[in-house]
Amino acid sequence: SPLPRILTQLLNAIALGVRACLVALLTVEWLVRKMRNLAVWLLLLLPLQARAGNNLVRNGSFDNQLSHWQYKYDHPGESWYADNHTLVSVLNQESGRQTVLRLNVATQFLADNPGVKVDSEPIPIRPGGKYRFSAWARSTGPDCRIMLEGYKWRPDTQPHPNPTIYELRRCYRFTQLYFGKVEGGTAGGVGPQWHKASMEFPTGKMGEEQQDAFNEIQFLVVHVIGIQGVKGDLYVDDISLERLN
Repeated sequence: SPLPRILTQLLNAIALGVRACLVALLTVEWLVRKMRNLAVWLLLLLPLQARAGNNLVRNGSFDNQLSHWQYKYDHPGESWYADNHTLVSVLNQESGRQTVLRLNVATQFLADNPGVKVDSEPIPIRPGGKYRFSAWARSTGPDCRIMLEGYKWRPDTQPHPNPTIYELRRCYRFTQLYFGKVEGGTAGGVGPQWHKASMEFPTGKMGEEQQDAFNEIQFLVVHVIGIQGVKGDLYVDDISLERLN
């Protein structure tokens, strides 16, 4: 009888149609996921492109107090910095400069051990850039490390426009700024008078492993810490990061 054949053909056609619909739905889902990731990266890059040639560090002059800077550290493993936020402030004036970051390294224990620190919010960067990094600083006792650190997304985190440092992992550490006559050592050599330190990067040809690590950087974070030396205050102002090309 032709009826079973017709039913079989009809069922086969329905099965093929259902399969085609499932494939189409999976393809659409994949495209939506890819477009969403692309949109996130565009959102990350648009503010950067708008500021290209200008200071990429938001509130690097501390005109808006501590906005866009992390100074409270209360995540697991950060117990040494439990009181850090009580030692960080912005002064309206300090030795002729306005709105200056003050890190109060109040005890010799702090100078010798954890220090007092702040970190900028993550700054998204594009590949292939050449940059200039600079800052002004002076100290009444403690030395400093003012440096850039490279970060990338943690593998368990979905990219989005406003990451915190805890959603990223460090993948690169740059040379610190040196304020003294000798560029070397574990601290920046900051003195009692205001002085500007500056560096450009990358410079020269990198080794293969260093280049691979550099190419992984998706964000830069400015790390400022008052440490070593003796107790006292570290003052920092006008932190700047400029893309040169």
